[in-house]
Amino acid sequence: MNKRLIFALLLLLGVFALPAQETELSSIEDLQLQIQAMSDSLLQLRESQVVSAYGFRDTDNLQNVAAKLEITDLASWKEYLGIEPSNEVLDKMSLRRLGITPYRALLAQQYSIYGFTELSTLSELATQKQLPVKQIRQFAGIDSADKSFDNHSLQALNRTPEEFVAFEEEFNDNKMSFGLTLLGFGVLIVFSALAITAVVISQLKHLNRKPKAEGGKLVLTPSGKVKAKPADLNADVIAAAITALHLHRQEIEERRRLLLTFRRARSDQWRSSVMLNMPNRNILRKRS
Repeated sequence: MNKRLIFALLLLLGVFALPAQETELSSIEDLQLQIQAMSDSLLQLRESQVVSAYGFRDTDNLQNVAAKLEITDLASWKEYLGIEPSNEVLDKMSLRRLGITPYRALLAQQYSIYGFTELSTLSELATQKQLPVKQIRQFAGIDSADKSFDNHSLQALNRTPEEFVAFEEEFNDNKMSFGLTLLGFGVLIVFSALAITAVVISQLKHLNRKPKAEGGKLVLTPSGKVKAKPADLNADVIAAAITALHLHRQEIEERRRLLLTFRRARSDQWRSSVMLNMPNRNILRKRS
């Protein structure tokens, strides 16, 4: 039995490696397509497992099979089987007469309860249940970054719909803490990036510092010798500058002398030489 189960799993890995055409079952036609995708040998093996696990065969009538599968919504189950839900006459007919296999009855039961079956792939479940596909990969026991198993079914990965429902409930219970953790990491990364950017920008002024302009002053001593000069200033330029300065000073001196000549104040030479006693004045006084 173990060898047959291992062989069945290997066949499933090859069958369900093809990409799925639909992400969600919407009618019984999709359910039939999934069944048809299985090989005949694997289907027969699964049929025998269903018969032994639930204790019914294709000769049992529809009502007995529903009881053994613990179907609560009979009308919905019959709709997934592709038969008329309101026709009670069909309840007394056998599965073989209705053209329904035991495995198909089980898949319809799973779909009526969970909204998916054991033939649903990981990518279909991620889209249908709005769950992160990486978390579903971890649930299936594979690496969260390995995308090669996304088109494998739950059955091929040795998982049941009941286990997936338990995983979904646990994930939804921890969704808030998981979201807060992601939010905390996101805020930390953003503020770290902003801090690093601010530090880098503040250091750019040191990298693009403008070169200091060299001193361009010419300094002379009182005797006329050059004390300091720019590096790009040669002797001819210095001599020309000193000559121009000397001529300018001489011109200023000449102008100052001319102004003193024309604006000199009037003065009495006799008074300035202190020659105030005149003999003629005394003679004129005596005559009078």
